[in-house]
Amino acid sequence: METLSETIWFSEKRKELMFLLLEGPKTSEEIEHKMGVAWRSMMLPVKELKEMDLLVTENSRYMLSSIGRIVTENAKPVSDIIDVLDKNTDYWANRNLKLIPRRLCRRLGELGNFSLIEPELKDMFELPEKYMTSISRSTHIMSVLSFFHPSYLSIFSEMASKGVEISLLLTESVWQRIKEDFQEHKDQLENIGNAHVFVYQHESAPPTIVATDVFLLLSIFNKEGRYDHRDILSFDASALQWGKELFLHYVESSIKVI
Repeated sequence: METLSETIWFSEKRKELMFLLLEGPKTSEEIEHKMGVAWRSMMLPVKELKEMDLLVTENSRYMLSSIGRIVTENAKPVSDIIDVLDKNTDYWANRNLKLIPRRLCRRLGELGNFSLIEPELKDMFELPEKYMTSISRSTHIMSVLSFFHPSYLSIFSEMASKGVEISLLLTESVWQRIKEDFQEHKDQLENIGNAHVFVYQHESAPPTIVATDVFLLLSIFNKEGRYDHRDILSFDASALQWGKELFLHYVESSIKVI
């Protein structure tokens, strides 16, 4: 007889079915539709999960048993993080993740179906087109800026003037640059009640983040401490929540200046 771990990890259909049933009970027709398979191909996986007491039926609906839910709730985050790391292993192997809290590192799987943006040399200093399109639809923006990019500042100032809620966290060096060379943008942010600016109080620079109600853009420094113009862009709801929690984590180590 297979072990519980073998039951989950050695069959893609069993695993997908268990993850699907985390959403709640499903009929055979719903399972067919959600998984995109014919029901006859699911009959054996269902039988095997029943034999392991991981799945039960009630009123012609399939659901996880109590032990099945416990197992699946713990297996799902592991599967998600493996999927995320598998997509771009070389990228993640060269990231400095030390400034991302451990609790959020354990939830990297929540970045979901992200895109890794790697611009061509001629576009190296241009913001991604998807970023420009998506930020115009955002109604709340939370951002950490660890390196200076004048386009970010002008965009945020413009969005704030249109009534969009802006929460901006800057490193000390970025804040000094703004005060010295971009006084007009600073004054604009100070005069708008929906803009909040924080200055990070640690020497080590956190990742640059733009987290809105539409998308998450994440720029993590490489192991040499440099920004190599490789950005993660995700529109998954779980990624938006993950980015918000990361932003709030850095706010705890910051002081409000506007």
